[in-house]
Amino acid sequence: MPLRLVRAVKADIPQLVDLYFDTFKSPLVLKVKPDVPPVREWYKKSLESDIEKPHTRIYKVVEGQAESVHASDEIIAFAKWSSPHTEPPQEKPPEWPMDGDIALFEEVTGKATEKKKKIMGEEEHWYLSVLATLPKHQRRGAGSLLMNEFCKQADQTGHRSYVEASPLGRPTYQRFAFETQDTFSVVINGEPYIDCCMVREPQSHREH
Repeated sequence: MPLRLVRAVKADIPQLVDLYFDTFKSPLVLKVKPDVPPVREWYKKSLESDIEKPHTRIYKVVEGQAESVHASDEIIAFAKWSSPHTEPPQEKPPEWPMDGDIALFEEVTGKATEKKKKIMGEEEHWYLSVLATLPKHQRRGAGSLLMNEFCKQADQTGHRSYVEASPLGRPTYQRFAFETQDTFSVVINGEPYIDCCMVREPQSHREH
């Protein structure tokens, strides 16, 4: 059955939360965002806030054509990104649930923010914050549908793009012209965990 890319709406958020926690199982996510009800509720509120922001774009991939009786409502992949904008004064984020590792969350957030500032400075840019495909639907092209839409929008405005990639996610972004500019690491369960800070230049003619 063909895959279809559409803009997500607020009613999709419960499915997006399920998809997020079913997909991300890295040591970092398991420590910072364990799959427990308070953390799920925190993420749900975060998405509800983000989807209302004019610069935030959330897309989903579902199966089937819109007019087909066989079209599925199951969301098999989604992505969230923000278009170039000047950051407003920092709103107070929802309080981080005690169930997550707050110290690790603050360490990762601090290092990620510092690296992004060093690489991008005050330059307005596209920021890809989530790319998730349900494990049972991976390698069907859902992630590529989302990435092609992201790259198309970025190329139309001519701005650079930024993403923080896990070691597993890095090859995907490399296929779409992202290049590693720097890394940062934290120690989880006695082992170093490295994230890649990747930048993509706008392309006038893209080929995949």
